[in-house]
Amino acid sequence: MKVRLFLFWILFASLNSMAMIRYAAPVKQGNGNGMSVENAADFLNAGFWIEVQKTLRKEPVIVKFMSGDYARAYTEKPFILEEMGNKKNALTLEGDGQNTLFTVPVGYKQQSVLMAVKNSQNIIIRNFNFTGSGKLGYALQITSGKDNTTENILVDNCTWTDMRGIIYGATGVHQQGTSSVTYKDCSFKRVGIDSHSHFMYHAHYASNIHVVGCYFEDCTGDYVRFRDHCDYGDVENSTFVRTEKFPVYPFISVPLFNNIDPGDETFATHYTFTGNHFKNTKNAIAFHHYGFDPVGKHYLLTAAEGEILVNGTPEEKKRLLRQNFDVNTDDIKISNNTNVDITHTVVMGSFPKYGAQFKGWSGWGDISIFFN
Repeated sequence: MKVRLFLFWILFASLNSMAMIRYAAPVKQGNGNGMSVENAADFLNAGFWIEVQKTLRKEPVIVKFMSGDYARAYTEKPFILEEMGNKKNALTLEGDGQNTLFTVPVGYKQQSVLMAVKNSQNIIIRNFNFTGSGKLGYALQITSGKDNTTENILVDNCTWTDMRGIIYGATGVHQQGTSSVTYKDCSFKRVGIDSHSHFMYHAHYASNIHVVGCYFEDCTGDYVRFRDHCDYGDVENSTFVRTEKFPVYPFISVPLFNNIDPGDETFATHYTFTGNHFKNTKNAIAFHHYGFDPVGKHYLLTAAEGEILVNGTPEEKKRLLRQNFDVNTDDIKISNNTNVDITHTVVMGSFPKYGAQFKGWSGWGDISIFFN
């Protein structure tokens, strides 16, 4: 996987070395055609992005976002990249170090998203800095519409800081057609309203999501979440820290919320969580189910099955995880992580919420024995 990502970044770098340069600003500069700093385009100007897409047919494009505050993505209309990118030629959106800000000011109407990438491909987002505590569903969402795809997206050296109005996620990768999304060297600090708010909220069959060299500190919910069959998720060489001012939730979370009968969310089983530093929470990594069983699944446990999950032999636990949860521990790599003030490294939980019938057991079982 590391070799694949390395080649991916090398390809982006080589493409960008030959790229056409364009400029965008918080508001139109000069004639706004984007050809120079003096004539930087309004970043919300749809016509500018149409021209960028035309150029991508011939060559890579770097759009340099000048220093300033792009708060209009919240106060005026979201910044949406839809049907953008080219399989051969990369599109790079590049901020000016720490000086390109996407602020979410308080006192405005709640918005669902600040920036979104949808039905797009081969895009780099670099040096964007999201901040502010206005109410917002997601600061950066990467998703696909029905029967469409979004793939090969790199989010590099971006920050999300002091966003206490985030409702769902500072960022999130969603839907079945969305794959091959990498977060590299990003920073997340002090995010969220309550337990529903997360740093990363990936969900609903998005796949091949890679988190590499990122820093996470203090969230009101999960730090990195892979919900509902987000297969082939990797979190590597990243740091997770919780101070005493923030509640106790998992650093890496793989949950299901089956609030209809039968349930419609299922576990995936291919994950790599290696080389991370975990500090100060109860469960560093948690797989957990809430609600009704999907058809043919047995996520809710009897008393005897719960006893196996908690106190069974390794062979019994392994068989239970495979038969009841479709989780094969042989397909999950969790190794070389450091744990400071962590109660359990890896757990599996099952809870009959939303009116589901209690079958005799609910709670958490430690499954750390299967991982180094």
